[in-house]
Amino acid sequence: MGLLWERSINMTYIVTVDVGTSGMNSRLYDEKGNTYFVSSAEYKPRYESLSLVEQNPNDWYDAIVSTLKEVADYARDNNISIEAIAITSQRASVIPIDRNGEPLRDAIMWQDKRTVDICDRMQEKMTMKEVYKRTGLRINPYFSLPRILWIKENEKDIYDKTYKFMGVQDFLVYKMTGQPNTDWSQASRTMLMNIESLDWDEKIIETFDIDRNKLCDLVPPSTNIGSITEDFAKSTGLSTGTQVIICGGDQQNAAIALKTIEPKRAQANTGTGSFVMAYSEKPAFDEECRVVCSAAAIPGKYIVEAGIFNTGAIYRWFKEEFGYQGKGFDEINKEALSSPIGSNGVILIPHFEGSAAPYWNPLSRGMFFNLSLGTKRSDMARAIIEGIALEIAENVELIQSLVGELSTVAVAGGMTKFHLFNTIQANALNMKIEKYDNSEATSLGATINAYVSLGIYDSIEEAFYQMIPDEPEEVFPAEEDVAFYRELRKKKNNLYYALKNGGVI
Repeated sequence: MGLLWERSINMTYIVTVDVGTSGMNSRLYDEKGNTYFVSSAEYKPRYESLSLVEQNPNDWYDAIVSTLKEVADYARDNNISIEAIAITSQRASVIPIDRNGEPLRDAIMWQDKRTVDICDRMQEKMTMKEVYKRTGLRINPYFSLPRILWIKENEKDIYDKTYKFMGVQDFLVYKMTGQPNTDWSQASRTMLMNIESLDWDEKIIETFDIDRNKLCDLVPPSTNIGSITEDFAKSTGLSTGTQVIICGGDQQNAAIALKTIEPKRAQANTGTGSFVMAYSEKPAFDEECRVVCSAAAIPGKYIVEAGIFNTGAIYRWFKEEFGYQGKGFDEINKEALSSPIGSNGVILIPHFEGSAAPYWNPLSRGMFFNLSLGTKRSDMARAIIEGIALEIAENVELIQSLVGELSTVAVAGGMTKFHLFNTIQANALNMKIEKYDNSEATSLGATINAYVSLGIYDSIEEAFYQMIPDEPEEVFPAEEDVAFYRELRKKKNNLYYALKNGGVI
């Protein structure tokens, strides 16, 4: 897709690759944040059972080659010289590779839950609290270490042959440059990096008997890894001098573009899942281990984070399974608008693939509650939006108790294109919501990071104000609706705990 901007010969141009769960975008930017061209590719993980989620790593490699080739063709046709490739990706998926960069099996995805039993056994060797204090993470199937242990226990020949265990970003960087690197923001999702020292944690490695040599070399986020290989240049049409900048985790980069780079600000980024984050100068911990602390995409800074596994994915599922096939989201949005506040009593628990923060119940499942013969499809559509917003509100309140008062939550992701969702979020959170024009916060945040790495800007703050000059749209809560959603959140929580304590989920 081409976008018209007046090109300057004095600009530095980069391509930012954003590797999501269901698709990849490669965007050609200039240093003012203008997008000149976008190439996209779609793919899907395989949901093989209630707990197994895998994907062929070559899906990502094929996508990055095809999208970069289209960008390179556009740049060549328009006399644009591409200086660098910035890359950001989903986190905590695991790919074992050999020395040639070839995957030894399909990736075990971040949504995969096969390691529940392994996580239980891990706590016999080290307590949840000690792992949390060392790594900022809970012992949970969400993170990388249990997946590596599963491979070691169940596919020992693959474990033994593995040169490096990599995440998606790391795999693509290796294919592009031949360098086996990962950055702090990605490594902080493995359960193997010490959140204080920003190095691999020797006690964790020893306790769980992991071969340290099979881990990537650690670098700070926004590190320039070096030039692409000659083979990769030939595959894409890019110059062999093109640099590769490893920008880190997708959600940490989204935080930059959403101005979550200072106190009192948080973000809620809703794509396949939702991720609520707040800025912190130092690691912050919850006594009940309900939120996680990760390295930020800004070197030396931190984010306190609560993840929700399934949000936008539920809205897409509803569109595909409830009679909207062949129609866009505008149709489902229109119907949701026709249902009143509270969705005529329908309540959604959005745990279709288990729950992360604040419940951390991998066995929890989604449900629509309070259906009747008078329930309409529109009520269920709105209940999805309200259920997601209420889950986000639960996590914002929890994070606020750790980092101090929050005044603003910036939102991004596909669902935020629907104004009703942003209005409901403002009321559920009882906070001002900000939405910037560029809904691709992850890509823009990585781009900001890359231009600082290249020396175009001296700081993240300077780059932000140069590249995001527009004021955001603001949505304020309405007192009456705030009270309604406060009560609805209580009902939703009571429903969850009644089901959990009753042994249903």
